[in-house]
Amino acid sequence: MDKAKDFGQDLSPALLKNLIAIGCAMLVKETVNLNKLKNHMSHLLGNPQTQTDSHYRRLTRFFDNPLAQRKLWKWLLVWILGYIKRWDGRSMSLYLTLDATCWQLGKQPIQLLVLSLVYRQVSLPLFWVDLAKKGHSSQQQRKRLLQQAMKLYPLKGFCLLGDREYEGKAWFAFLTENGLNFIIRLPKDAYKAAISRGGKAYSGLLKRALRGRCGSQWFELDGHRYQFVARAHQDGAQSADPLVLLVSNLKWPKQVIVERYRIRWTTECLFKHLKSNGFHIEELGVQHYAKIRLLVVIVVVVYVLCVAEGFRQFHRIRPKKRELGKFEPRESVFRKGYSAVSNQVSTIEHFIDWLMKQLAKPLKIPIRIFFFSVQH
Repeated sequence: MDKAKDFGQDLSPALLKNLIAIGCAMLVKETVNLNKLKNHMSHLLGNPQTQTDSHYRRLTRFFDNPLAQRKLWKWLLVWILGYIKRWDGRSMSLYLTLDATCWQLGKQPIQLLVLSLVYRQVSLPLFWVDLAKKGHSSQQQRKRLLQQAMKLYPLKGFCLLGDREYEGKAWFAFLTENGLNFIIRLPKDAYKAAISRGGKAYSGLLKRALRGRCGSQWFELDGHRYQFVARAHQDGAQSADPLVLLVSNLKWPKQVIVERYRIRWTTECLFKHLKSNGFHIEELGVQHYAKIRLLVVIVVVVYVLCVAEGFRQFHRIRPKKRELGKFEPRESVFRKGYSAVSNQVSTIEHFIDWLMKQLAKPLKIPIRIFFFSVQH
C-alpha cells in the first residue's frame, strides 16, 4: 500500500485498501451488487479462510463509514477530473452532453443527471446528481449542476448538446451568459411564434426540411439571438419522428450544427457501458443517497481508467470498415480497455503496482485516430 500513497495521500490505508478492493471486484464480477462482490474478496485480499459473510460486512462497513460518505466521493471526483485534464490536449474535444438515466430501486426512483465531456467519441462523466424522482429535471436543477461543475472544470467555450427535455428560455440565457455554446433539440412547435417573427414562416421551414433540405433562421428570445435549424430525420420522412429541430447560439453553418448534434449519441453508449455492457449499475442494492453517490463515483473512476487504457490499446482494435477519412472500430474503446485492466486484477498488490505505472505514463492519443469524423 506504500506504493499508493501518492495516489491516495489524504486517505487512511484501510480506507484506500477497501476502495481499491471494491474497484477490483467490480472489474472482475462486472457488477456493483455487494452481495456478488463479496464472493471475490477472499481471492483479492489473499485470505481464503475468511467467510464470505465477513467480507460482506467489510463492504457494508465501508459504505457506512461517515468519512467515506462525506469526503471520499469528493476526493475521487476531484482526482478523476484532474486525471482527465492531464490527457493529451491535442485531441481534446470541446463538446459536452447533458442527459439522464433512470431506473427503479425497489420503491425508490433513481435518476442520474449526468454532464459528460466527449473525448474522441467517448463520453466521460464530469459531474452528476441523483434527482431521486421520476420525470424531467427542472431548469433550476440543471443550472445548479452546471454551476458546481464549472467550479471544478474549465467549461467556458465548450458546446453543450442536449435532447428535447433540456430546453427553456431561462436555460438558454443561462448558458449564453456563462460563456457556454449549445445545440439542443426542440420539441415540435416550441417557440413557433418567435421563430416566425425572424422572417420565414415556421411551417415553411418544416416543409423545407421534410423535402430533404436544411432550413434555418435566426430569431430573438428574451433579448438573445438564437439560430433555429430544421432537418429531416436520418430515417426519412416516414419515421415516427420525421423532423430534427435544433436551436443554437452558435454562428456555425446549419449543416455543421446538424452534424455536431450527432455527437450527443456518445452519451447513450456511456449509459450502456454503465448499465448493461460493463458494471450493471442498476443492480446496486444500497438505497441511502450518500451511499449511492459514493458507489457511482467509484464506478466512474473505474470506467475512466478503462477508457484511458482503451486509448493506449487503440492500435490493437481492428477496423470494421474503412472509408474516406473514417475509421469504425470492431470493439469500443471502453471494452478494449476493460479487458486490459481486468486482466491485471489477480491480487490487490499486483493491481496497485500496475496502476501506479500506468498513472505515471502520459496519455497521448495518436493523431492518426481520426474516426471522430464529426469533431469540430
